[in-house]
Amino acid sequence: MMVSCVPQKQFAKEFVAKSAQFKVMVLSPNIVYKNNLNTYLVDSLNITDEKIRDSILWEQSHFFKNINDSLLIANYILGYKTELEKYGISIFSDESSLEFLSQDSNAYMINIAQLEIEEEDYDYRDEAEIYDYVYYHDHKLKAVNVNSWYEINMLNDTSDENIFYATNTITDDLNSSFDYNVFNGKVEYIHDVDSLTVHKIYEYSYLLGRIYATYTYDFMMNRYISKNQGYALKKEELLRYNPNTGTFFPAEDNRFISMDE
Repeated sequence: MMVSCVPQKQFAKEFVAKSAQFKVMVLSPNIVYKNNLNTYLVDSLNITDEKIRDSILWEQSHFFKNINDSLLIANYILGYKTELEKYGISIFSDESSLEFLSQDSNAYMINIAQLEIEEEDYDYRDEAEIYDYVYYHDHKLKAVNVNSWYEINMLNDTSDENIFYATNTITDDLNSSFDYNVFNGKVEYIHDVDSLTVHKIYEYSYLLGRIYATYTYDFMMNRYISKNQGYALKKEELLRYNPNTGTFFPAEDNRFISMDE
């Protein structure tokens, strides 16, 4: 049988079976960049001096002053390594860099080049249709965007540079309902906001580390497929792997975004 006729999922199964042969070294960032997107105050004051703007935005931030960069990064990296180890991949520490650099095949250098958190307030309209009437209630919720940039390259292979971006958002948790009172014919709005906290942001960074570890594994798998079939997969052909069920399915938007896209 010609190699080009082998189904892509067959190559994917081959990669999964060989997972224990792959090694990675994970490089983590030293700082977390912070950007307050709530600029309406400095904009209304017509402040143009960048240092003054940055100082005011820092002081007006809900979370930045209380976030410890080292703790956020540690949670992120712990989630990342913990999840990646579940696939059977060997992870090398910085102390083992010489041993890692001596690997001659199946070794990836993973550089989490930059982490950034953005803080913003956003307007959210909660609405429901009851008996052909639309009822709504407006909220201003707090949100934090976590942006990540990855460089993932096979050791001793300079044929391609793979730089990726990923972003996810955590917000205040709104629980609400519009309830129709049959006795007075009125609609009552009941809601509760579980506010975003620094502790929740730390927990979220751990979760993102786990999610992006799965994206990393899927990237390695799809690269293996492309290499063995002789041509690159199209975006719509990229696969994800579920280790719990041993199944493959389309990645769609659940993947890293290439900086070349």
